[in-house]
Amino acid sequence: AMLETIRRAAKNLEEVRLFDIYRGAQLLSGKKSVAFSLTFRNAERTLSDDDVNPLMQKILAACEAECSATLRL
Repeated sequence: AMLETIRRAAKNLEEVRLFDIYRGAQLLSGKKSVAFSLTFRNAERTLSDDDVNPLMQKILAACEAECSATLRL
């Protein structure tokens, strides 16, 4: 479900890949930590941080709203 949420949330997203799932004592019971690799691409120009950062914020907001996800820092 989270992969689909990420794909729907952002334009210029060429690829999204789940590369890690962690469940362990450091997390609350019933929780897991997932890590994704996201590749953004625009056919017309190179994307800058100023282009990608708002897309990442949109993805995070969608994951929070639709999947009850929270960002671990």
